[in-house]
Formats: sequence, structure tokens, C-alpha cells
Amino acid sequence: MPGSSLARLSGLVESLTGDLVFAMSRGSKELFHSDTLAWYVEHHPVLGEALMDAWRVPESGHRPGQVRVRREWRNLDLVVECPGRRPLVIENKVFSLPDTDQLASYADGKLHGLDHPILVLLSLLDPGWPRRSWTTPNGAAWHYQGYDELCAALRPCLPELRKADRFGADVFERWLRLIDTLVRLSTEVGMPADAEPLLLPAEAAALLKPARLDATVQKMRCLHATNRIRAELAGEIEQHGIIVRTAMSRGKGIVEMFTASPGPGFGWQIQEGQFRLVYLTGTGSGHGKGEQRRAAREHEARAFGDYFRFDQARDLLGDTGPERPVVAPEKPLSFNGFAPDFVYRSIPAPDLTIEQVVGLGARSPARL
Repeated sequence: MPGSSLARLSGLVESLTGDLVFAMSRGSKELFHSDTLAWYVEHHPVLGEALMDAWRVPESGHRPGQVRVRREWRNLDLVVECPGRRPLVIENKVFSLPDTDQLASYADGKLHGLDHPILVLLSLLDPGWPRRSWTTPNGAAWHYQGYDELCAALRPCLPELRKADRFGADVFERWLRLIDTLVRLSTEVGMPADAEPLLLPAEAAALLKPARLDATVQKMRCLHATNRIRAELAGEIEQHGIIVRTAMSRGKGIVEMFTASPGPGFGWQIQEGQFRLVYLTGTGSGHGKGEQRRAAREHEARAFGDYFRFDQARDLLGDTGPERPVVAPEKPLSFNGFAPDFVYRSIPAPDLTIEQVVGLGARSPARL
């Protein structure tokens, strides 16, 4: 990273580690921010009205007597009901994004009794949805709102809040200041440019470690790459049910894509400096633990030997090194893998940039 970027990052981390409110938030992260927002909206209705106005929650014919706020109601993070407005449901993810399956399940089965609620995903990370909205298979629409927009909606209420509750206003102001710092941090290192590396540079990780944000920011970078791939392949993903997602293992980010069918499937994975082509055995004889089951899924994978070719990846990356596992001439194709259903072959893919990750993802669906 350029020295100027490291200097800015160092300043942001110093601001966070010196912030008592940040220290208070680290134990629960999402719960802390959800509980704080819920308390202020419930005890100071002007904040709820400001939020409803900023996020364009329509009026309704119902006028309950007072604001009602519910936390973790039927697993929903936050439900806000203000007099004369439709209910507002907030799924709060802060540093992460939910699977759309999770959002669909919430909208499908856990909104009973709410009258046409407005559904909002609140996160530091933009999910990359077209027009900032995603519609579930049953027709419910989730709308993305950033934490910067939460601050913009609530900050104008500070003078009125200070008249009613001076201590509460002081804490509220410190909370908004913390959010501002987190927004700047996510912009600085959580959403890298195309030419920047997918993995967090070592010097940046070292700066983030005292704030215990190194793994968190790494996941944000992988989510950013995943969102870029989803944007490139929106039509194919919708048509073929392809899954593109991010995971973490031992503090390192993973970006992966798989076919979504319950039976045998294919995909790829970027993990620990490798680009992997993957076969998933499904629920057949190759599924499970033990050498016999592993041998069965490797036997299944050999029937798709043409899939395990890295020509497209080498067109993009060049010759980065030999395929693994190494196969002797005239010997059957061999695999690495994990129980119960995962076998793969790989090539080295060190120091991938965001642009290269998106390029690998965009070339793959035709082969899945």
C-alpha cells in the first residue's frame, strides 16, 4: 500500500483504539449497534420519524399510540413501528452481508402480523444490488441502506435530542462519530480498487490487528470481490442458480462459486494462494467420511476430467506453476479434498488482484 494510505489507515485505527464506544462495541458488534439504535428510536421518537422520512417509509392507515421497537423478534434484528407509518424491518450486518437465502426466509416466513413492512438491509458494505434493491422469490423487496446514510438521517436530530437528554445526546454524538470512522475504514481498505490485491497487505493487517479488525477487513475485501462478480454475472446467476459467496478460514478470505443443484455439482474456489476447480459429489455413494467414500468421489470426478483444465485461468494469470496434485504420465487424475463431498485440483494463484478475481469468476459459468 502507498505510504499515504498506510498513514490514513494508522490514523483511523488510532482513533478507534482510543474510542471508549468502540471498545464497548467490540464484544457484540452487530448487537451493540442494533441495541443502540433501538434504544434511541424507542426513547426519542424524533429519531424514529427522521429515519422513516429519510428511508421513505410510506404512511399507513394505522396510528398506534406510540413508537414500538422490537429486538430479535422472530429472529429479525429490529422492527420499528411509528404512528401512521408502515413497519420498518432492519437486518443489521455491519461488516458483513447475509446470504439472500437468509433474507428470503425472513420475508417468507417470519413477517406474520406486520402490515406491508419496509425491509432494509443495513451494512457498511454495499451488496451491489441493481437499484439498491433485491426481490425475494415471493416478491418481497429488500432495500440497502449504508451506515453513512443512517448517520445522515439521524445527525440533524442532535440539537433537539440535546434539549431533552444531554447525556444521551453526548453518547449519541460519540456513537455517530464511531460510525463515521468505521465508514472511512471500510472505504480505505475494505473496498479495494481493481488493481489492488484481494488479500489485505501484511503491513495493513499489522496496523488493524490491535483493533481486532484484520480478519474483518479481509472478509470485507472478499465480499467486495464477490459483489463485483455477482454484478458481472447477474443474468447467469439468476438463470442458472449459481452461488457466489465469501467465507473465512484461519483468518484468510475465500471467494467461491458453485452450481446450486442438490446433486453432483461443479465450481471454483480461491483460497490460500490457490485457484481450485472443484467437484461436489452430492448425496451419492461418494458422500461422507473415510477412505472408501473419498475414493468413490474421486472416481466420480475423473469422469469429468475435461472440466479440470486450467487453460482459461492461465490465459488470465500466465503460467503460475504446476497443477496440484502432480500426476505422473498415464496415471489417473488425482485430487485433494475435504469430507464429506469436496474434491479439487489447483494451480498457484498468489497475489491476485480484484480485477483478476473478477476475471476468473466471469470466465467460469460457461463451464459450470
